[in-house]
Amino acid sequence: MAKQIQNLNPAETKALAALVTVSAAQKASEELAVGETPVDFTVHVSGTLNRGANYESQIVAKAEPWLLLVVALSHLNGVTVESITREALTANPALVENLKAEAKVAIEKIKAPTRTSCNGKVTVELVCERV
Repeated sequence: MAKQIQNLNPAETKALAALVTVSAAQKASEELAVGETPVDFTVHVSGTLNRGANYESQIVAKAEPWLLLVVALSHLNGVTVESITREALTANPALVENLKAEAKVAIEKIKAPTRTSCNGKVTVELVCERV
């Protein structure tokens, strides 16, 4: 039988999801005995959910900075790529600061199209107790 959530409104579903952290669920999995464990229990959940307004944000993971690096390296020969790699591994801190400033300009161009509409953050104040 698959997981099913029945007869819950969005607030109730979000409240249940907010009550159990990933680490708590992982710990519970570790503590379960091997084999089938039947469950049938009732809980009482009370409290409040507070949802903020939707907002725009740059999701920089969408920027694919590695693509910029791959394209840059593709314009170079093997000896130059090896030289760049060696220099990156042994870089002078003063040189790194100058390079970071120049790289920031290029990265900003890549980040620009990552502006994304995001759902408002939901904060919770909940209590859950077994009935």
